[in-house]
Amino acid sequence: MLTPTGCYLSTTGLWNVVLAILTRLRPGPRVRAGMSVRKHEALGYLRELLERDGLRIVIDRQYRLDEIVEAHRYVETGHKRGNVVVTVCAST
Repeated sequence: MLTPTGCYLSTTGLWNVVLAILTRLRPGPRVRAGMSVRKHEALGYLRELLERDGLRIVIDRQYRLDEIVEAHRYVETGHKRGNVVVTVCAST
């Protein structure tokens, strides 16, 4: 969801180029199409890491969405040692 003056920057997809043109013709949020960075080499490397269990994902802390302010404060301290996860909706 975007604010009335928000902008969605896409790096892939031909349809997003069409949306970029259409959203320029009316007021409100805009879609902008950007150039995609060549990802094939990086994706190949990630695949290789995953296949040999060489990718270690580190989760430093987890926060609920209603704790987003605390999550941002923690990240801004510069002391995080891994990813900070924000759970958008919890299963009940």
